[in-house]
Amino acid sequence: MATYFTYNEGVEAKHLHLGNLVHDYKHPNEFEPYIDKSYTDVSESPPDWAQSGSLENYALTLGKASGQDHDIEEDDDVGGVQGYRVVAAARTTRVEIRDPDEFFVEHTLASNEARKWLSSHISAAESVVNGKPGPRPQIWMLTGLILMQHATWTRLSSTDKRFVAGERAPFIPAGVSAIRRSSVSDDVKPTFGYRANEDNKHIPGGHVIHETGKYPGTRGWAAQWLRVDSWVTSAKKGEAASSNQITLKRAPQIAIVKLREDIYPENDEEDDDGDSKTFDDEYWDAFLEEADD
Repeated sequence: MATYFTYNEGVEAKHLHLGNLVHDYKHPNEFEPYIDKSYTDVSESPPDWAQSGSLENYALTLGKASGQDHDIEEDDDVGGVQGYRVVAAARTTRVEIRDPDEFFVEHTLASNEARKWLSSHISAAESVVNGKPGPRPQIWMLTGLILMQHATWTRLSSTDKRFVAGERAPFIPAGVSAIRRSSVSDDVKPTFGYRANEDNKHIPGGHVIHETGKYPGTRGWAAQWLRVDSWVTSAKKGEAASSNQITLKRAPQIAIVKLREDIYPENDEEDDDGDSKTFDDEYWDAFLEEADD
C-alpha cells in the first residue's frame, strides 16, 4: 500500500516542512496551518529525528484525483491500455521523520507554538458547533516528503499495470530519461504541450506519451500525512496533566491528542476534495475567526 499522497501540480517546497499540521492535506497551505520551522532546508544534513536520501533519475506515479486543478482527462482503459500521470526529475530528495509517534510526543507536544495552534484550532471546532455532535475538521501531520527539482510532468498510456499512485513508476532508466527529454519547455514558468517527435513519443517499455509539462524550481510532489485524533473532555480535579493533554479555551475543557500511525490519506478519491469541501466557506470563516480570537 502506498503511504504517500500525490499532487498533480506539485506544491512549492517552501510551504512544506516535516512536522507541519494542517486541516486539509489536499490543500496544505489553506486554513492557517501550523508551520514547523525546525528543518526547513533539506539541502542541509537532517536533524537526528529525520532521514534524507537522494534519488537519481526518478519517476513517481501520480494519483488521478490529486486535489489540484490542472484539467487533464484520463485515458480510458481500452484493450488493456490505461492512462497514467507521472512526474520525473534528474534529482529527487526524499525526507522522512524516523519515528513519527516519538516526534509528535517529544517535539510537537513539547513546542509551545504547536500546543497553542492545537488548542486554538480544536477549541474553534468546538465553539463553531457549540459542542454539538457532528464532524470537526481533521488534523494531519506531515511525516514524509518527496521533492523534485525542475520536474517533468507527463500524461501517458501503457499496458503495464504496475503503476501505483505514490510509488516509483515502473520505468527502466532509459524510460525516465525519455520522459525528461520530451518536456516542451525549459522556461521559467510551467509550460504544457508536447514535442511532436516520434522518437520522444514512445518510451522504452511500451509506454506512449500524450502530453508533457515542465515545472521549474523545487516542488513537493508527494507527501506522507498521518492523522492526529483528538478527544474533548473535562479535566479532572487533582489529576496531573499528561503530555498529550491540550488545554482548551473553555475551561475545564481539555483535548487528548494522539497520532495515528495507521491512517494515511488515499490517492484517487475522486469524489472527495478534502476538508475544504466537507465544510463550506461560511464555516471556515467562522472557524478561523474563532481560532484567531
